[in-house]
Amino acid sequence: MGKAEEHLDNACSCLRLGKFNDAIKEYQKALEADPNNALAHKSLAALYYRQTKLDETISEYEKAIELNPKYSDAHYELGISLYRRGRLEDAIRSFKEALKINPNFHIARYWLGLSYYYGGRLSEAIEAFKQTIANEPNVAIAYYHLGIAYTREDKWKSAVAEFENFLKKTPNSAAAHYQLGVSYYKLGDVDQAIEHFRRAVEIDPSDERSRKNLDSIEELRSKFF
Repeated sequence: MGKAEEHLDNACSCLRLGKFNDAIKEYQKALEADPNNALAHKSLAALYYRQTKLDETISEYEKAIELNPKYSDAHYELGISLYRRGRLEDAIRSFKEALKINPNFHIARYWLGLSYYYGGRLSEAIEAFKQTIANEPNVAIAYYHLGIAYTREDKWKSAVAEFENFLKKTPNSAAAHYQLGVSYYKLGDVDQAIEHFRRAVEIDPSDERSRKNLDSIEELRSKFF
């Protein structure tokens, strides 16, 4: 066993014991022994990400990719790091690269949609979320963000359908009930709006948005109905 492999093994042992700082040191030693070890760069990047050291994370993922351009996981994880850093266009390129290497990397397509959404590319975001759901219906969060995207286009019926789909998989989401409350109110269905705002508050008593909307609607009802 070479020195790099020995330090990689030591790093794995540290990880099993939850000794993350020691694992970082072992990966660094592995890279001193073999600077061209793509796995060590990627593993070190993941630990830096855990410590929210995003610049170091990005640097290590880029080194891993330079050594192994077909490393789809590294492209994906680099994309997430770039997204967190606010570098949305760079994140989009990374997610696209991950999908080019592995077209079945469905969670990468979801993150691509999220990057499009926050980058102001709404139609592309909707298409990415729809493709994610079509190819992997169990990515529940894609339904939620597709619903959010539809609200931006005032497509309230479509939004309701997606928030309902999300709740089938994640029934105790106060955020989804809040969004349904807003969507039903926009559609003029006050009863359903009240029901969902109430449910949101039941799930999360600190949900002030839902509580305020509920109080406002019930106050209007008492005055006019």
